[in-house]
Amino acid sequence: MRVLTTSIIIGSFIMIGALPAAADQSAPARASTAPFRLAAADASSGARENYIQKARSEMLEWQHKLISFNEKVEAKGGDATSAAEKNLHKAWAKTDTAAHELETVGADGWNGAKTTFEKASHKLAGAWDRVRRQDK
Repeated sequence: MRVLTTSIIIGSFIMIGALPAAADQSAPARASTAPFRLAAADASSGARENYIQKARSEMLEWQHKLISFNEKVEAKGGDATSAAEKNLHKAWAKTDTAAHELETVGADGWNGAKTTFEKASHKLAGAWDRVRRQDK
């Protein structure tokens, strides 16, 4: 569990280190864990940068949730990971990879990367809901 927490922190700092000055804005609070959707479908640089900024904010929000969750699990002495927790960690890894892809993909791969990120984000939200129901 400590390895996952460490990898979440390190991976997120790597992502944060690549952010421009606009990333100094704090992540907006959301009422739900549902992934966001943007209406703009074009890959214009303004729309793309706006989407990437929102993806960064969402990833930072997820990072905080997962670190807090992992700390609670460790405080309970939980070393064995349930299937739901394993799925949550896999979903996080896929979403994190997809978020990084948004930053590096060319214009020709933008729509595919965006779709991949949205699907991964949706699966992460579902895995989060399952693990939270199990935690109650």
